[in-house]
Formats: sequence, C-alpha cells, structure tokens
Amino acid sequence: MENRKFSACEFHEDLLRIIKLPDVGKSYRPTHATTLLAWYSKPNKSQKRLIELGCATGAVSAYLALVHKVDVVAIEKDEYLFKFAQKTIQLNNLSNMTVHNIACSQVRHLFQSESFDMVISNPPHHLTNVPSPDSLRRATRTADFQTATEFIDATKFLLKNGGTFVYILPPTHFSFWISEFIKHRLQPKKLLPVYGTLKASAQFILLKGAKNGGIGLVVEPPIYLRRV
Repeated sequence: MENRKFSACEFHEDLLRIIKLPDVGKSYRPTHATTLLAWYSKPNKSQKRLIELGCATGAVSAYLALVHKVDVVAIEKDEYLFKFAQKTIQLNNLSNMTVHNIACSQVRHLFQSESFDMVISNPPHHLTNVPSPDSLRRATRTADFQTATEFIDATKFLLKNGGTFVYILPPTHFSFWISEFIKHRLQPKKLLPVYGTLKASAQFILLKGAKNGGIGLVVEPPIYLRRV
C-alpha cells in the first residue's frame, strides 16, 4: 500500500519494523492501528514518563521506548499476551520499559495518581458486535461499555494535570468515547481521521487530548492508507 504525507510528517506503514516482536501466531498480529498509535504518540521534550493501557505484545511501548528514549510502563490484563510483552522487552534490550499483568481497573493498587506525562491506548474496538470465537482475538478486540469506561477512569487517574492522552478509536462508538472523556475532564484537543481509501468511510480516529484542558478541537488533515 502507498502512503500519503501528513503535514510536515509522514506516516510510514512499516515504522514498527525496527522493533523485534515475538511470533504470537495468526490469532494476534500488529495492525494498522498499532502502527498509527505508535506514530501519533510522539512525546514532546517535557514528557518523560508514559504508560500504555492494554499493550498486547508491547509493540507500541517498545517503539516509544526505543525511538524516543522515554521511560515507558505498559499494562496488559491477558496473561498470555503479557508474557509476549515481556519477550518484546527482552528481544529489544529495553531497560526503560516495564510491563505489568493487570487490568485498567487495578491501576490504583500499583501506581500513584497523576504519575504519568502521557497515557496511550488502543482499546478493544468492538463494544457491541458478536464476539470472535477465537479466544485471543476476543480478549484483545472485544469488550463492553463498562470495560471501555475503565480505560477512561485509568487514564484520568494516571495522567498528570495538563498531561496528554492519545487513543486510536473506531468511528462506530466515537460519540460514546468523546462523551466519557469529557465527563472525566479529559478534553479532546486534536482529531485525525484515518481512511483506507479515498472513497471509503473512515476506519479509525486518532484522538489526542489533555487532562483538564480548555475547549478547542483541531481536526487534522486525514491519512489515507492506500490510494484507489
């Protein structure tokens, strides 16, 4: 697939190739959403401590730790994927990345409030569809609205005042996510739609916001993952 430029930057579909990842098999593989989140989550100079909620095999966290030289903490509730995330750390010799086998609902037991400069997440995108018969796909891609709210609760708890959150979300339930973010005083600041082709509906929405930020949303130029 061909890529298009976004502003002065360019989204490279293969940017995660610099990361060594363990083979989990056909049930779980990094997707465009994984790569997009890694690309869009570039920290600024003042953002030194990041956390990823629901890291799966840790590809995004490993990329940020390796490329941007920041301290990254990741959490993954699925024990099977958590072990692969540990392998990702080992394969890439990352002393500045750690991973914990916990759910979002448990972060208060492990971390202090407002202890991270940035929170990033690619949460399960299917909140109402029929669950996949594949157990691993079901664990990583399917959830309910309660679980989604737990991601947002964790984001609010972990993020410093004025800190940045970055999510990649499905358009289908985007109104739910926006409503919940605002209820939790997580103010959306930038929105970037991602399309598969010029004539198709958006596949993803990249969202960047700030805890206790002011009102003001910028809709950025879209990304097209391939030409028609």
